[in-house]
Amino acid sequence: MGKKEVALIGAGKIGKGYIADLFSKAGYKMYFLCHSLRQAKELREQGYYTVFKFTGNDGQISQYRIEGFEAYSTEEEFSQCADVLCKVNYATVHVYKNAFEDVSKLLAEAVKRRVSNGIHDTLDVILCINYRDTDLIFSEYIRGFLDTQEEMDYFDKYVGIGMALTFRLGTDPNEEMLSIDRNCVCVAESPDLPVDREAFKGEIPEGVSLRPLSGMRERIIYKLWCGNVRGAITSCIALKKGYVYTADAIADNEVYIATVLGTREAQFGFDQEFKLSDEAKAETFSSRKSGSEEKKSGLGRHIDTCARVAADPVRKLARRDRLTGPALGVIKGGRIPFFLSRAIACYFYYYNENDPGTVTVQDYIKKNGISKAVERFCELDLSDDTDRTLHELVLSQYYDMYDKEIDSINELLT
Repeated sequence: MGKKEVALIGAGKIGKGYIADLFSKAGYKMYFLCHSLRQAKELREQGYYTVFKFTGNDGQISQYRIEGFEAYSTEEEFSQCADVLCKVNYATVHVYKNAFEDVSKLLAEAVKRRVSNGIHDTLDVILCINYRDTDLIFSEYIRGFLDTQEEMDYFDKYVGIGMALTFRLGTDPNEEMLSIDRNCVCVAESPDLPVDREAFKGEIPEGVSLRPLSGMRERIIYKLWCGNVRGAITSCIALKKGYVYTADAIADNEVYIATVLGTREAQFGFDQEFKLSDEAKAETFSSRKSGSEEKKSGLGRHIDTCARVAADPVRKLARRDRLTGPALGVIKGGRIPFFLSRAIACYFYYYNENDPGTVTVQDYIKKNGISKAVERFCELDLSDDTDRTLHELVLSQYYDMYDKEIDSINELLT
């Protein structure tokens, strides 16, 4: 059985409010490996942080501390971080895509040191990231940083790289929470973490509320296309209507209907592309609230914002992600993705100066026009009939919602 120690790479909402919660309850010694030296120092100096967790349908919040951890910066304390990864049997990763390569370099350094120091013990890495095929992406990066065949062989024998399904909602703390603890996190309840049972090289962590599952690659896509798609639809349509908070948005029947029917379209689109049994689908979402339950609960009311949920449109509009992917599947299945295409179109209206992705999209529209923008950010091939159909649908939805002053129709269609 592996040592009851875990390295948590990334100290954001998922790391501090979800993964650390599960491992700390099981009595694990935790090491936060975060990018920022400032954050690492603040965590070290304070010695604890506060978790605010929504625990019931009435919006009730529990408050408690997590303590007894160590924290290091992957940027400024790289060597200490690599040393941590040499002594633990488990590591979890919860970072954004732009950090994938840097984290892989750190994991590769740990492999090198383990080989050099003769450490013949397993390191199982759990990727808690809402992104497809992260196990393949990280493995390719890590191999690229290794120098010898001995290191490659060690990686293959002792290091497990597996994906997980992250369900626990993390929101930005409000001012009252921050006045209690500037390092706090605010999350919703999710009782366990589904993980890829086949990826482990050692034992599955003892006592931790993990849910080992098989077929994780299809489950990740199912979660993105049929789970995360709900938040994407709700948030982008709500932002177009001027809503700030997700709970208020979902109380609007127009937004709620679009979310429910758009998710239904996505489920149909998924079934055109992938084969996942009804039992596996139910098992994947077994610990998640239904849409009607979330609507009734008001969970996170005046806490979670549409802007947070809609963030990073460049990633979320991409061909293989939660909107464009299932929309193309719907068309291949002979149906029209009306609500998915409307949600995509709404994304092309969204601007938030604090979200670099929206700035990128809007700048591109100004320079190249909406038609080229849809083609680029949805990654469509207009020589393909299915892609061209979605392109025309999104443009039609965009024009239908157009609410700006124009001098001529040619200006609109540029």
